[in-house]
Amino acid sequence: MTAIRRRVRLPARTVARRCPARMADRLLSTVTWVSPPEPNRPRRDQKHDARKPASRRISAETPMNQTARKTSKAKTAKRARPKPWYARWSLLILTAFALASPLLAFGAIEAVRSNTNQVADWLPESFSETGELAWYRKHFVSDQFVVLSWDGCEIDAAAGDIQSLNPDPRIHQLASLLTSDEPVAARAGALPYSHYFKSVLTGPRMLEYLVESDSSVPYKLAKERLVGTLLGPDRKQTCLVVTLSDESLSQFRTVLSRPFVGPLGYQHPPGVLFEAIHECGIEADTVRLGGPPVDNTAIDQEGERTLARLAGLSALLGLGLSWWSLRSVRLTLIVFACGLLSATLALASLWATGAKTDAIVLSMPALVYVLAISGAIHLINYYHHALKSSGPAAAPGIAIAMGSKPALLCSVTTALGLLSLCSSDLVPIRKFGLYSAIGVMQILLVLFLFLPAALAWWPSASPSPKELKASRAAPAPQHPSLLDRFWDTLARWIIRHHAFVSIGFFLMLIGFASGLQYYRTSIDLMKLFDPQARIITDYRWLEGHVGRLVPVEVVLRFAPDTIAAVDDSASDASDGVRRWSLVERMNMVADVQRGMEREFGERGSGVIGPTMSALTFVAPLPNQDRSLGSFVHRKVMNRKLENSYDALVGSGYLALDKADQSELWRISLRVAAFEDVDYGVFTDTLKGVVDPIVTRLADSRKAPVTWTAVAKQDESPDLSAIYTGVVPIVYKAQTALLSSMISSTLWSFLTITPLLMFVSRGVLAGMVAMIPNVLPVLVVFGGLSWLGRPIDIGSMMAASIALGVAVDDTIHYLTWYRDALNREGDRYQAILSAYQHCATPTMQATVINGLGLSVFVFSSFSPTKQFGFLMLIILFAGAVAELLLLPAILAGPLGKAFKPRLAGRSGQDADDMLTTPSTAVDIGPATCPDRGVSNRPRRSGVSTAA
Repeated sequence: MTAIRRRVRLPARTVARRCPARMADRLLSTVTWVSPPEPNRPRRDQKHDARKPASRRISAETPMNQTARKTSKAKTAKRARPKPWYARWSLLILTAFALASPLLAFGAIEAVRSNTNQVADWLPESFSETGELAWYRKHFVSDQFVVLSWDGCEIDAAAGDIQSLNPDPRIHQLASLLTSDEPVAARAGALPYSHYFKSVLTGPRMLEYLVESDSSVPYKLAKERLVGTLLGPDRKQTCLVVTLSDESLSQFRTVLSRPFVGPLGYQHPPGVLFEAIHECGIEADTVRLGGPPVDNTAIDQEGERTLARLAGLSALLGLGLSWWSLRSVRLTLIVFACGLLSATLALASLWATGAKTDAIVLSMPALVYVLAISGAIHLINYYHHALKSSGPAAAPGIAIAMGSKPALLCSVTTALGLLSLCSSDLVPIRKFGLYSAIGVMQILLVLFLFLPAALAWWPSASPSPKELKASRAAPAPQHPSLLDRFWDTLARWIIRHHAFVSIGFFLMLIGFASGLQYYRTSIDLMKLFDPQARIITDYRWLEGHVGRLVPVEVVLRFAPDTIAAVDDSASDASDGVRRWSLVERMNMVADVQRGMEREFGERGSGVIGPTMSALTFVAPLPNQDRSLGSFVHRKVMNRKLENSYDALVGSGYLALDKADQSELWRISLRVAAFEDVDYGVFTDTLKGVVDPIVTRLADSRKAPVTWTAVAKQDESPDLSAIYTGVVPIVYKAQTALLSSMISSTLWSFLTITPLLMFVSRGVLAGMVAMIPNVLPVLVVFGGLSWLGRPIDIGSMMAASIALGVAVDDTIHYLTWYRDALNREGDRYQAILSAYQHCATPTMQATVINGLGLSVFVFSSFSPTKQFGFLMLIILFAGAVAELLLLPAILAGPLGKAFKPRLAGRSGQDADDMLTTPSTAVDIGPATCPDRGVSNRPRRSGVSTAA
C-alpha cells in the first residue's frame, strides 16, 4: 500500500478501468487527483481520455461528492433535453383519434346508406339532353316504369274472345293491391301501397279496355298490338307495367330492392314491391323485373356488394402485405389501423359535406386504404432507420422529419391525378375524383399524427449500446445478396446499352400508341354488371318471353297554331294558315311510327320491338284518300276522337305543354338490351329517319303560302321532334366519356409536370422525367384499342390515377439521383447510386399498390373490376419503365438536362462533367430507408442523405 499512497498522476477513468472494482474503490478514497481545467476537457466520444497528461491535478474529492456531482449533472441534462414532441403528446393524440372514431364510423355508415344511383343524373344539368329529359318528365312520367312478370303469369293463348282469357288470378290481385290504400304489410306505421305506385297496367286489363271501350278495337287486332309490350311472342306470357309515384323516384331501393346483405353484415329488408308480391303468394325467386328504376336499384346493390367484398379482401391483403414488409405483428396492427382510419375518414367526409355516395364513389375507401398502408410502410422504414441512431423516444419525430417531404410530394401528385377527374362531364367520375383527392390528403393527417404517436406509445425494441457498438464495428459484408448483384448488373447493362433500351421503348411506344386511332368508349348498362348478376338473368328472361326493355322516347310537338278547333269545318282557316285536325295529327304520328318500325323493327335491323303511342288505344284510322266516303269517315272519326280526347291524355301518350299550349305526342320505343347496339349509331340513324318525315309533314302546311303564314313560321317550328330517354342519355355519356378521358389525362400531365420540374430543378429535366410515366398509359390504352376493347368508366379513371401514383417512384428515384449527382458530378455513378437505393423499394411499392388495388378485380360491378385490372397493369408497366427506361434516358443525351450543383465549379465545368462521365464506377449495395425493406450496411461511396 506504500506505493499506492503516493501521489499519482493517473486519470480517474484509467484507474477505474485498469483496477479491480474493490481495489479501485479503496484507491479512489486515498489518492489526491489532478483535474484539467473545465474548458479543455476532451469530448466524451473521443478515445484520448486514458492518456491525459499527468501534470493535471485536482483537489481531493470523496466518492460521495463525486456521486452527487454526477447526479446533479444528470438532472441538469434531463432538464435541458425535454422529451421529444411525439413522446410528450402521443397519449393526447391517440385519445383524440379514439374519441373521434365513433363519429367517423357513424359518418361512414351514413355515407354508405345514402348510396343512390340514377343513370339519368350522370350528366350535368347544363347539357341539353339533361334538360330535355327533365322537360319530358314534367309531361310524361311513364319512363319510370317497372316491367314485372313471373313463371305462370299467363293468359289462354287459344282464347278467341275477351271472356275466355282465363288469366292467372294473381295478376289482378297484385295490380289491385299495389294501387290500394292498404298499408304495407310487416312495416310498423307504413304508408299505403298507393303512396309508392301511381298506376299498374296489365296485359288482360289492357286487352279488355281496347275491346270493350269506345275504341272498339277487334280482339285479334288488339292482341297483335300488345305483342312485344304487354304480351310475349307466344301470345300467352303477359306482364305488369308498374308506374312509380313521384315520391318513389328518390327511394328506388326502398320500393324495389330484393333482400341482400350489405357492408358490415347489414341485412337489407325486401322492398315494398316484394312485400306485395309475398302477400299475393308469388315466389320472389320466380319474379323477373326490368326497367330504368330496376337498373338504378341494381347499381345501388352492386355498389354496396362491391364495398362489402372489397372491404374484406382489402383488409386481408393489407394485413398480408404489411406483415410481408415489416415482419412484426405490432407494426402490422399499427399499419392496419392507419389504413382503416384513412378509409373511414374519407367516407365520413362525404357525410360531412352532405354528398351522397354512388356505385363509383363506393370504390374510394379501398383505394384510400391501400394508399394509406403503402405510405405507412414507407414511414416505418424511416422509423427503423432513425431507431438505430436516436432511440425509441426520438425516432418517430426523426422519421417524420425525414419522410415528410417525399410523403407530401407523393400525396400531392396522387391527389392531382385524382383531381384531374373533376374535368369530366360525368357526375360520378367527378365526385369520385374530388373526394378521393380529399381522402388522399387526409391520409397525411393519419400518417403525420396517428402513426408517429402510435410508434411513440408502442415503440419497437431499440438495440442496446453493446449491440449498437458491435453493429458499427462490424465490417461491411463482402458478399452482397443475390438481389443486390442482380440490380447492380442490370443497372450497368442499362448504362452500357442506354441507346438500345431507349430506342426499343420509343419504338414500342409508337407501335402501341398508334392504336389510339381506333379508340372507342362504351357505357352499356347491361355490361356494368357481372354476367351472372340477377338483373342480367331477369333481362334475358323478359326479352325472351315478353319484349324489348331499354326505352327511347320520341315526342312530336305540334305548335298551337297548327291545331284545328273541334268545330272547324275545314282545315284551311280564314287567315291563310293551315291547321290540322285530330285525325290528321294522328296520321302524322302513324307516319313517324311506320318509318321507325320499317328501319329498326322486324323488317329492318330488328333492334326494337313494336312501338307504342296513343294510336295503340284507338280504332284503326280511316284512309287518307280524297274519296267522299273517306272524307265522311274522317269527319265522323275526328268527332269521336275529340270526344274521347281526355281518355287519350289519360293514356300517358298525349299531353299539353302548359307553357305555350303546344300538343305533345309521345312515341315509345323499346331497344334490345343484348344486341350490342351502338347507341351513338342508333341515335344518329333514328334522327336521320324521323327528321325527314317531320320536315315533309311540316312542309305540307306551307300551301297556300301567305305572308301571315310565313310570319308565323318564323316564330317557332310547326312540327318538331324531341329525342330523350335512357339511350340518348347513355349516348351523350359515351361522348362525354371520350372527352373526359382526354381532358383528365391532359390536366393530370399539366399539374404533375411542374412538381417534377421542382424535384428535378429544371423545366427540361421535369419534361424528360415525365416520359417514363406517360409511356405506360399510352402503351396500355393503345393496346386496348388495338384489341378492340372499348373504354368504360373504370378504364377512364385508371389513366389519371395511375399517372399520379406512378410519379411517386420517379420522385424518389430523382431525389437520390440528384443527391448523388450534386455530390459526385458523374451521371453514371449517380444512376448506379440511385438504382441501388430505389430498385427494390420501387418493386415493393408496385407490389403493395398493384396487389392492393387488384382486389377490385373481384368486384361484381364491371367498372370497378376494369379499374382494378388496368391499375394493376399500368402500375407494373410503370415500374418496368421506371427501372429500365428512366436510367437509360438519364445515361443518354437527354440526361444532360440534369446538371449537378457543385460548389466551386462553374456551369461550364458541370457541362463538361456531364459530357464525359466516368466509366470507372464502383458502387456497392445500398439501402433506401424511406422505401426499402432491407437494412444492410452501406459500402463506401454511397450517401444515406436523401
